[in-house]
Amino acid sequence: MVALFAALILAGTAGATDWREFMIAAPSAQIALQDTVFEEVEEEYTVDARNGGKALIFSAALPGAGQLYAGSYLKALGFIAVEAAGWYLYSDFSGEGNRIEDEFEAYANQNWSEDQYWNAIASLAGLSVDNREALREWEHANFSHGLHLEKDQQYYEMIGKYNQFNYGWNDVYNTTPRPTDKIIYLKEQERSAKRLYYEGRRNASNTAFKRATGSLTLVMINHLASALDAVWTVSRHNRSIAEARLLFEPRHLDQHPYSALTLRVDW
Repeated sequence: MVALFAALILAGTAGATDWREFMIAAPSAQIALQDTVFEEVEEEYTVDARNGGKALIFSAALPGAGQLYAGSYLKALGFIAVEAAGWYLYSDFSGEGNRIEDEFEAYANQNWSEDQYWNAIASLAGLSVDNREALREWEHANFSHGLHLEKDQQYYEMIGKYNQFNYGWNDVYNTTPRPTDKIIYLKEQERSAKRLYYEGRRNASNTAFKRATGSLTLVMINHLASALDAVWTVSRHNRSIAEARLLFEPRHLDQHPYSALTLRVDW
């Protein structure tokens, strides 16, 4: 630049009065002596572009990470907050569901008796209570459900849900049905107060588990939304980037070379 200014001063003192003649005559000849006339001697002020693929992977793994990578801190905070809330709710509802499940299973073990139930089935079927295999065959032939061998999830669901298991609850039925009683008698008995309480606690546990599932769904949606938004955020970030460069560039005017100081902006 010093050379350029010096050339301008020299040209001015040479007595050139026409600006076009001034621009062509002096500076080009002196600056062209250096090879740097044909190089981009420049100062750059740039902001690095971001990679959309990286942003997508970051946010898919941890919501908000892609937004941090793109420089969008408020959105990153929002996605991170949703992620934390989703996992907190999932843990809380799962814990509540498990706690109530343990509670109602213990309640059933204390207030519902397999022996009492099989005694009722044996009396209705006219079979020995000790022949459980024959009793199960009769049960399957006359009822829609059979008592599970193991105390699994279905076992605890059925004893409170279906009327055929009424005789297992210990707060109402003190007599054993007779073989002459109709099957509908056993099926249509009113549910005991203990059975109603048990069903309420089992439903509460199921509700908690459903809410936990909903919270986990929220977490999954947050991962997907954050990944897609990260790509969009990076795209906006890259479009907003401007690169400014100050450089000398060779030019020609009427077949006379000269150098021009140029400000170039790329985006």
